[in-house]
Parts: sequence; structure tokens; C-alpha cells
Amino acid sequence: MSDMFENDLTLTGKHATYVKYLVNDAKLYKRYIDVYMNGAVFGLLHNRTAVVDKGSTDRARIYADAFANCRMQCVFLYRLVMLLEKSSKLEVPERIDRAFRDDANEDDPEKLKQNLEFFNSYVRGGIEEIYEQLIDGHGTTPEEYLDRAMEVMEQFHSDLKGDNPAVSFEELM
Repeated sequence: MSDMFENDLTLTGKHATYVKYLVNDAKLYKRYIDVYMNGAVFGLLHNRTAVVDKGSTDRARIYADAFANCRMQCVFLYRLVMLLEKSSKLEVPERIDRAFRDDANEDDPEKLKQNLEFFNSYVRGGIEEIYEQLIDGHGTTPEEYLDRAMEVMEQFHSDLKGDNPAVSFEELM
């Protein structure tokens, strides 16, 4: 697993702005790494990706030590996205290779770099989704954002239980 979640990562533009807002203003997350990991989940669940935004000079840095502390969770999320994403339309053996073999292939480091960028596109899409679902037009105070977060989590729980299946595990698989 060379270079996987071992270096600093800088989010730019609106993604940096959203991460900072979710942590510093809305206080829905404690750390930038928490938004990053949730972004992977939201991006996957909503099949949403986003390109790097260079529309502003805003930057948010996730330091290597944050990744080191959450490395197992990040690797798990990476493998989950590589296996379950729908946008690439790869066959199952290719998905398995991408999820479990490409990061160990030292002969082709470019492949891991491409896969990490692909994963981060889901993270960025997920950050946009989180911001839109929890912040955009849903209040102005941390308390109002927390109420909205509870609504979103209750809906997510309901979807998983099958009460109102907007997305099912069968669909993901």
C-alpha cells in the first residue's frame, strides 16, 4: 500500500470552503478528516463525483498525521468505493484488482495515483452532497444544522431498514 493515505491532502475551492464551514462554523464535524471520510460515503451512496474546484483560492489541508490516525478507515472506504462505484462500469475482476491489487503493484505507481484521484472525486462529490443536504438553505445556526443532520440520518436509517428504499444494498452490489 505504497503512498496510500500517507501524505497531506489539500482540498481547494468550494470543497475547501465546505469542509471548513462544516467543521468551524456549523460544527457538525470535529475534524477535516471526518468530513473527508463521510464525503467518500455520501459520494458513493449518491453516485456523485466532482472535479477539483479551482474557482477560488480557498484551501483546506488534511495532514498526513490525520490520515495516519484514520488509515484503516480510509483504506476500507477506498476499497469500498473501488468495489461498489457505478460510474466506471468495470467488470468484477477489474474492480477487485483496483480495490486490492493496484495499490500493491510497485511496477505501476501511476495506476494507484489514478485510483486515488478517482476515489477523491467521490470524496469531493460527497462533500458537495453533505453541504447541500445539511447546510444549503437549512438554517443559519449550529443547532439548526444539527437538527437537519438528524433528519438526514433518520432518513438514511429508514432507507437502510427498507422503510423507504431510496437506495438499497442490492442496488449498490
